[in-house]
Amino acid sequence: MPLSALRRATFLCLVLIAPAAPARAQDIFATPFMGVKFGGGTSIVDLEIAAGRLAFTMGGSIVILGDGILGYEADFGYVPRYFERDSSLPLIKPGSYVLDLSGGLIAALPAGVTRGGLRPYVVAGVGLIHAQAADLLEVFVIRRTVPGYKLGVGAQGLLTNNVGVRFDLRHIRSFTGDDGSLARVGRRISYSRLTIGLLLRL
Repeated sequence: MPLSALRRATFLCLVLIAPAAPARAQDIFATPFMGVKFGGGTSIVDLEIAAGRLAFTMGGSIVILGDGILGYEADFGYVPRYFERDSSLPLIKPGSYVLDLSGGLIAALPAGVTRGGLRPYVVAGVGLIHAQAADLLEVFVIRRTVPGYKLGVGAQGLLTNNVGVRFDLRHIRSFTGDDGSLARVGRRISYSRLTIGLLLRL
């Protein structure tokens, strides 16, 4: 076999057995956030009818996202005093709260389209919602964890190479509902949150 043909055959074999080129590197973003929880409701015992009021919320998320469309997110939210109102005659012991923890997919406008500006996105995830509260006499002591989901929209963008901002609107809701049976009473919870976060590229 001529040397040139041998070289071509060797090159072709190397191309065929070589692994595919690695995917474009994904960036990892950490975002502590804070904002307001609003709306929603619950079938859990709510003595002060506080579930639908405005309340402070905070949390954090980790997002893995490159310049393309799809990425991944782990999200944690905390709503202190979920079952409490500012009242001179409280019925609930201080310290009630709701936690939500989820993992999901995020779909963002490609970085090449936004050219360094805010990247709008939609996000969907599933996870757990935990509620905890007790009345002053501890007749109703609530510690409940139910499966739930999150749906949201937002926009994020870097202001420097590694620091930016994220705006997020999200609805959180339990999968479980109340169908009238005792086994399922007090398992519905839902609320929305509007937050702003500090976007940190790790």
